[in-house]
Amino acid sequence: DASGHFVRSFGSQGSVDGKFSYPWGITTDALGLIYVCDKENHRVQVFQSDGSFVSKFGAMGSKPGNLEHPHYIAVSNSNRVIVSDSNNHRIQIFDVNGKVLTTFGSEGTDAGQFKFPRGVAVDDKNYIYVADSGNNRIQIFNPDGTFLRCFGRWGQGEGEFKGLEGIAVNSKGSIMVA
Repeated sequence: DASGHFVRSFGSQGSVDGKFSYPWGITTDALGLIYVCDKENHRVQVFQSDGSFVSKFGAMGSKPGNLEHPHYIAVSNSNRVIVSDSNNHRIQIFDVNGKVLTTFGSEGTDAGQFKFPRGVAVDDKNYIYVADSGNNRIQIFNPDGTFLRCFGRWGQGEGEFKGLEGIAVNSKGSIMVA
């Protein structure tokens, strides 16, 4: 709870519904559903707030809707589920039922390309922020997935990165990166 007292846990090691193999990113939607990137099972699982299994989507592969090591996940205020499909070097956007709406990105160093994208976040205007881990930069996209801008580079100084993971955007538009 908000005071740090343990409430519950759910799931265990495995590949059947409700079990995980390296659960990674986690988020909730406006209805309180919990979305978990089940990285090594190459899928996203959805649960009620009490941990009851609801649904899953994704399977190993590179076609739209398939996932290979999904790491992080965010849900927009328009109920779009944004997933970093890390080993496919792309971002996929699903509806809350798991239907793929769009896919963008490919492997590379150009604007809009990725090297193992990790953290994803979405702001209140539905702009998408991606921690482009292998390229040591943050990329920002319009809600439809078209490239807007990027910043950052490899290093230890201010605004420089050495492998990015999680990312968040607060209500004032400040970007926080792990």
